[in-house]
Amino acid sequence: MIQQSDCVIIIPHLGADSQQEYAFDQCYASLRESVSDMQIVVVKNGPACQHLRDVRVLKQGQCMATNAAVAITNQPWILVTNDDMIYPPGWFEKLVTTPKEIMCVSPMLIEPRQGAPTFQIVNCGGAGGDFDKDKWLEFVENFNERLVGPSTQFRTGFNLPFLIHRDLWDIVGGYDINYDPWGSNGDSDLEYKIRLAGVQPYQNTNCIVYHFSQTSGTFHPDNREFWQRNWDYFIEKWGFPRTDEGIWEATFEIPTKEEGRIFCPEWEGKYNKYIKDQWQDQMQSIGH
Repeated sequence: MIQQSDCVIIIPHLGADSQQEYAFDQCYASLRESVSDMQIVVVKNGPACQHLRDVRVLKQGQCMATNAAVAITNQPWILVTNDDMIYPPGWFEKLVTTPKEIMCVSPMLIEPRQGAPTFQIVNCGGAGGDFDKDKWLEFVENFNERLVGPSTQFRTGFNLPFLIHRDLWDIVGGYDINYDPWGSNGDSDLEYKIRLAGVQPYQNTNCIVYHFSQTSGTFHPDNREFWQRNWDYFIEKWGFPRTDEGIWEATFEIPTKEEGRIFCPEWEGKYNKYIKDQWQDQMQSIGH
């Protein structure tokens, strides 16, 4: 099993206003309470945040900030998280209870409002200063009592936070910094690269994390121009628009070169046969 010492947590943090600072404080406290032995690297994402952080990237950009923080660490596993995610006791032990050949796995997110189809809705407050920690922990306790066992805890999926093996991160080159400064579509681009390398991302539904959601400002009307630019860049890079169908479930199909795909890196399909064979063997050995 993966140990806490095998993993580093990367938190890019913009810190542009009091709500973002509140969210970060709650996130960081929950991590220190739940994984006290794990290294956490907080990277200041741009000039807005005035607080001292572990790494400082003066030019705003979540993709650039995350890459920079990963580059100064050497643990074999990397957990990338938003700064508005709240971690319950025991989350790490649940998340890493996975077949050893899974190279990228996410917990299931709990959010206060309607979100992706792979999330659950439970309103425990948010970044406005109304986070109800007691309600969240009560929900976690009740959730844990209803767990149905390891045979049904996995489904395909990808979302932040995600735990990824460093070899895979290095092969695909981490985030594409051309999606900065607001990073929209950067996560989707990374997911596409992971699947293009031959790795299927999974979601462990026995592990849950609370997400305040929409505190970064990415979807604010003032930043619509950045969103459109990134959408256009994705099409320019890949040769087709990013799909919404199957993006959260990580089940989308990637067009071939013959179908118009432009992005054809030399590492394409690197893990295809190895992951498929090892995953099947692992599932058979534990009776899935």
